[in-house]
Amino acid sequence: MGNVGSLFKKDLLLGVKDVFVLLEVVFAIVLVLALLFVVPEDIRMDAQVYIYDDSKVVQNFVAEYVGLEEAEKTKGEYYVNSREEIIEGMLEDRSAIGLIVTKNNDGTYNTELLMQPYTIDALIRYIETDIEDLLSLISPPYDFYPQEVRDSVRVTALQWGLRDEIPFNKIILPSLLYYVVGLIGLFIMMSLISQERTEGTMQAFRTSPAGIWEFLLSKHLLLLAIAFATFSILYLPVMGLDGYLPALLTILLMTLLGSSIGVVLGAIFDSPMSAMLWVILIIVVLALPAVSLFSPTFSPGWLKLIPSYHTLFALDAAMFPDDNSHIIWQGAAVMGAVNVVLAFLSTWVFGKLIEKEA
Repeated sequence: MGNVGSLFKKDLLLGVKDVFVLLEVVFAIVLVLALLFVVPEDIRMDAQVYIYDDSKVVQNFVAEYVGLEEAEKTKGEYYVNSREEIIEGMLEDRSAIGLIVTKNNDGTYNTELLMQPYTIDALIRYIETDIEDLLSLISPPYDFYPQEVRDSVRVTALQWGLRDEIPFNKIILPSLLYYVVGLIGLFIMMSLISQERTEGTMQAFRTSPAGIWEFLLSKHLLLLAIAFATFSILYLPVMGLDGYLPALLTILLMTLLGSSIGVVLGAIFDSPMSAMLWVILIIVVLALPAVSLFSPTFSPGWLKLIPSYHTLFALDAAMFPDDNSHIIWQGAAVMGAVNVVLAFLSTWVFGKLIEKEA
């Protein structure tokens, strides 16, 4: 381990000399200051809904189970007294939609959606189905379910509005941590190896007592140290100690994954610029699961095959616990297994490529 310690000290001095270590720390400080003092805590991302409920069935249901004021505050649902008020609200807010509920003489209900001209048909059909389903449960006879089904249904709000109460500058933190800290290994590892190849130190390394695994291990340790520092700078001022350890474990596993990929790219390409196309492609692929994080309804099976999927959701579960701790350990297990395979594979590829240069 003495060789690893010496190599780690060399890599650290090299990182400080080339200022990328300092730049990473400074960038983390600037970013956390922006999160604390620039990014607002409250940004409403959901579209407003104006509801004219002539039948009062939906309005009474919401008032009984949630409270109208709470619903309007957390969900952006506004109950108005006429169709004209809906149109007026939709003209002021081009992302808003309208809903009109009326009752027929036979006891059934009619619903009418007022949508913006550019609204896609799939969204309209989804909202219509959701409204019909709600009405069929809360107010028979809407005739979508048998009476015995209606009698067995109980509506209970579990942790109502939990996600809505999380400030916006915290909601975006998992994604920022992933991009700023989790992917640090990919760039810096590739840069370190490319630089040593350019300066010819790789050939000198072949005659040193240290083995390939020690050479790479020192660089992995350097990246983990940088990730630990930048993660703590970003996380602690915003979140405090809540979820710190599981979130740290998750981000360090992602850093290892990125550094293993960086080993392969650094061995194949002579410089970071020559590998830029592959770097962009890999980042795009690893960034795809972020779509599911912000839109959970889009979560196809193939997306879960991308390791970063488990990183993002494990980070989210660690930072915003909601009886979902199993996601953290499931993500850690998946990332740990992937890292073991990639570590051995990248070391083997690196050794083979270095042999060819001899």
